[in-house]
Amino acid sequence: MTASAGEWLRRSDHGVLVTVKAVPRSRRTAVVGLQDGALRIQIAAAPHKGQSNAALCAYLAAEAGVRPSAVRLRRGSSGARKVIEIDGDPAEIERSLAGLGVGPW
Repeated sequence: MTASAGEWLRRSDHGVLVTVKAVPRSRRTAVVGLQDGALRIQIAAAPHKGQSNAALCAYLAAEAGVRPSAVRLRRGSSGARKVIEIDGDPAEIERSLAGLGVGPW
């Protein structure tokens, strides 16, 4: 379960794109590692009526330091693998999120 930030975090026209492997119905919402070039995030919400997608976007907005409306699901609404777009200054967002893919798991 190793990947560099370049695999799961890349710049877009308006900010950054984050590739995520989502694990809904978890005990808490947190990054738990990297898997196949994606940031593996456990989400406390159930995948019922988009609740886990909304919780994932809110979590990434808080971690990136942007308003919730700046974060949206770009691909993968019904699957575990998702691409999330975060609008804003790419350099600032990258600095805020850079530590998410690193840690003792």
